[in-house]
Amino acid sequence: MDGDVFLDRIPCGILKLKTEEHFPVSYSNEMIKNWFQSPSCLEDMICDSEFCEMEERIHSHMEMESSTFRLEFRSKAMDNHCWFSMDFNFIREEELFYCSVSDITCLKRSMESLRAQEEQYRLASRHSGCIVCIYDIPNRTLSPSSEFTRCFPAPFNTPLSPEYLIENGVVHKESIKDFLDFYEEMERGTPEGECAVRLKTGSGEYHWFSKHFSLVYTEEKKPLRGIISYQDITDQYEKELAYQRWAEYMQEQKKDCIGYYEYNTKSDLFEEIIGEMTSNVPDEAKNSFADIMNYIAEHEIFEEDKELYLSFFNKEHLLFQYYQGNRSLRLEHRRLRADGSVCWTLGMVQIVTDPYTDTIKAFILIKDIDASKREALTLHELSQQDCLTGLLNRSAAIRAIRHILNSGKGHHILIMLDIDQFKQLNDNYGHQFGDKALHRAASRLKSALRRDDVFGRLGGDEFIILLKDVSYSMDLYSRLENLCSLIGSALEPEVHISGSLGTAAYPEDGVTFEELYKKADIALYQAKKHGRNQYTVYEPGMSMANIE
Repeated sequence: MDGDVFLDRIPCGILKLKTEEHFPVSYSNEMIKNWFQSPSCLEDMICDSEFCEMEERIHSHMEMESSTFRLEFRSKAMDNHCWFSMDFNFIREEELFYCSVSDITCLKRSMESLRAQEEQYRLASRHSGCIVCIYDIPNRTLSPSSEFTRCFPAPFNTPLSPEYLIENGVVHKESIKDFLDFYEEMERGTPEGECAVRLKTGSGEYHWFSKHFSLVYTEEKKPLRGIISYQDITDQYEKELAYQRWAEYMQEQKKDCIGYYEYNTKSDLFEEIIGEMTSNVPDEAKNSFADIMNYIAEHEIFEEDKELYLSFFNKEHLLFQYYQGNRSLRLEHRRLRADGSVCWTLGMVQIVTDPYTDTIKAFILIKDIDASKREALTLHELSQQDCLTGLLNRSAAIRAIRHILNSGKGHHILIMLDIDQFKQLNDNYGHQFGDKALHRAASRLKSALRRDDVFGRLGGDEFIILLKDVSYSMDLYSRLENLCSLIGSALEPEVHISGSLGTAAYPEDGVTFEELYKKADIALYQAKKHGRNQYTVYEPGMSMANIE
């Protein structure tokens, strides 16, 4: 039997995928073609909203060197409610995935139906029955039901009264007044009443209960008994309290904010807007959350922060964070004032469920933090500066260079530089003059470097430079000679000084900072051994031993 015919008769999908972008299909059997309309790549098979995640998970397995793994996805070519399971077998030497695909729609629907039934049963169990007891009003005693005695831990060998439950710690102290008022209402003959109180349960924890009574009267219309029901409302009540506290906090914060918005994710509308958007945003841009945020980004946000702003203030992002359990979010970003100046602001987002409607809401507050942020940035900048020259200090310079090298991109030149016979200069003219020489030399060298180059002082008279995205050429050699001459003229006409340079190239001389540092230092030593006031380019075979 022909191999393809054999594979077409197997009751599952078979295909081979290349490891290139979008995972092109190099072979598929008839079942795959029927299910997915002859896909040309994996992306053709998976619904758009899930492909990126699927792609990331495949790459993750490849990085972990997993040879076999299984993933599930919803179909693109068919109805999105169709589910498939795909088993991958990664053959690294062939750079191919051999895959089998199975339709698991029925299994998924069965699991979803079972989950829904379990959830319905759980909710029904929670909300169906109430704990009941009867209050004998003339005798002021309670007749508890079996559910009552199981739920509450008080001794039941004596007649129960409201005071007895208080004395035995069943009623939390914050609820004592409401608890007693509840019974006084019955004794006064009020037909019905309710309250919310905290009571200790058998677990020893206090829960919130909603208590409701209905009265039974004597023929003389005097109150005889109260039928009392108890319902545990802890979750709902605590949600309401948390919601109220947050609303009160936000109400206070509104006073000195740039903008405040209450956003309803269900209706995709703002329920309250205070501040910037009331005057700045035109009505046609207020149709949705995305419309408003796009308008603000375009007209109010500093150019370099626009992408970050839009990815943060995004409905899908906020909901994702909510379902991940991240309910409090913060974003520092820069905005443009009316005069065009830039100021730092803080976006604070609290995502909560409205306890009355179960709608997910986002409370968004924008505050001006420009003064404190600029002070923090200044302190951070000072912590990275060399106090004498104003350059990056040793740790900051090395950290910046490592960051560039770790990107694995470009061609860079690392330069080690120091002032020739600097100790003699200090001895002859004093340390104050030596400091002046270092400051002048650093200033002149910095003027010849580009903004993206890294320039720092390692200590003493030693400096380090990383020229970004350059290669060895006549132009580079001219620049190196210019750096030497700039050092030489730094203190003229008072005194002539000179400097020596050693260079190493990324990536041919090394790909880590340590490798390049070592080789540039060898080249620097070579320059000094051959008369100083010059530069030396590292060449293979150079070593300290050979130079000495």
